[in-house]
Amino acid sequence: MNKKILPALLLAVCCWAGASAQQVAVKTNLLYWAAATPNVGAEVAVGKHSTLGFSANYNPWTIGSDNKIQHWFIRPEYRYWVTEKYTRLFFGVHAIGGKFEVGGFKLPFIGDKVFKGLQTNYYKGSFVGAGISIGYQFYVSPHWNLELSAGAGLARLSYHAEPVSGPKRSSYVDSKRFLPIPTEIGVTFVYLFNSKK
Repeated sequence: MNKKILPALLLAVCCWAGASAQQVAVKTNLLYWAAATPNVGAEVAVGKHSTLGFSANYNPWTIGSDNKIQHWFIRPEYRYWVTEKYTRLFFGVHAIGGKFEVGGFKLPFIGDKVFKGLQTNYYKGSFVGAGISIGYQFYVSPHWNLELSAGAGLARLSYHAEPVSGPKRSSYVDSKRFLPIPTEIGVTFVYLFNSKK
């Protein structure tokens, strides 16, 4: 995993937020933090009912000696707000893309239905996709909102399996497949700059 990606994205988000004269929000998803995935996002108003946003997520951890859930992904999104920007119900469309390295454990409930042999292999690869989302922002104070959101879409994965233990090959051929995925699930703190509330 490229350790320079998250700091660069954080810097870009902060510069974007500080430089914009439009109403801008910065946010972080508490559910991703609970899953040990640091994340940050920014959103800028482009109309009374429209915003453009960008989020970045990064998980570099190995759990125990060999269980990996490492990944990073970015997610640009357009949102249409039914009432007004940063207020109540919204619908969104987004793209998503990133890289992952997971394995060394068995997933509860779904087992090997997504990746065969996840307990004995690491799956390494990348993905790109698109999806739709729905959410609702609750007013907390003039500068703070709380957001609930969910999204789903379709991703194209390119990946290969490497054994957790034992000899590794010098090269691997990637498999490719399309997979429906959850693209967003969030309980998110939102801080609004230039708040007009």
